[in-house]
Amino acid sequence: MQITYEAISGEAITLKQLKPYFLTEVDGTGSIAQSINTFKAPNQDGAFFISGTLNMRNITLEGVILTNKEEDAFKYRQRLLHVFSPKTKGMLIYRNKRIPALVEEVMFIQKSSKRPSFLISLLCPSPFFEAIDELRVELAAWRAKFSFLLEILYTGMEFGVREPSQIITVDNDGDVPCGCSIKFKALASVTNPELMNVDTGEYMRILKNMEPNEQIIVDTYFASKRVTSMLGSTKLNAFPYVDTSSTFLQLGVGRNTLRYSAQENMDMLEVTILFRAKYLGV
Repeated sequence: MQITYEAISGEAITLKQLKPYFLTEVDGTGSIAQSINTFKAPNQDGAFFISGTLNMRNITLEGVILTNKEEDAFKYRQRLLHVFSPKTKGMLIYRNKRIPALVEEVMFIQKSSKRPSFLISLLCPSPFFEAIDELRVELAAWRAKFSFLLEILYTGMEFGVREPSQIITVDNDGDVPCGCSIKFKALASVTNPELMNVDTGEYMRILKNMEPNEQIIVDTYFASKRVTSMLGSTKLNAFPYVDTSSTFLQLGVGRNTLRYSAQENMDMLEVTILFRAKYLGV
């Protein structure tokens, strides 16, 4: 059993079943509660279900500081308080998953001056654990056809080929739909790039003539939606270029079939998707 907390400052502490921070119990990583909204009509048996939302997640960590000297116990206690500061945000990493967390309380029980017990309560505004590393999927890209050691014949050789298909499947192995980051990159002038979810018919279309080497990044995350244009060192808000009928695409649980296109010069368009699957517990 091992769990790591990384503060926004970059400082981190790992709690495990070894000195000096001996972890004895982790609670709240599996169970999660839901708030259910219902409507009851006069004389109705039961009620109508309206909606349900998951509550915030509370995670508690219990353990003991193991030392041979009282001054060492005090030093490790201060270190624990410094990293688990309630004034900063952090990231909890457990079983190859992560979850943003806020420190609610750090409590010490002084049964022994050399071995104080601790209880840390963390509140996670988003109840979902997520993958540590972003999954990157290339929808439209060039595939290399060379490797080292490299020998170029006098007749020449192909260094890469364009992937022929406009359609690709993206697998979301999480427990709930998740947002993603869509990157359109123009190798030459490209007009009105688009990404469509073939299964639902929803699409994200950018009404813009993209310049060579311009990138447009569309973030579809909940409460963090934005569209950005990047060309060289210039970074601009590209939200006004979004087609009004567009949808900020979410990746459903399981297989998602996506197709990219453009009004002009589609062959000069590269499309990449980055996302982190979300899980109800670990």
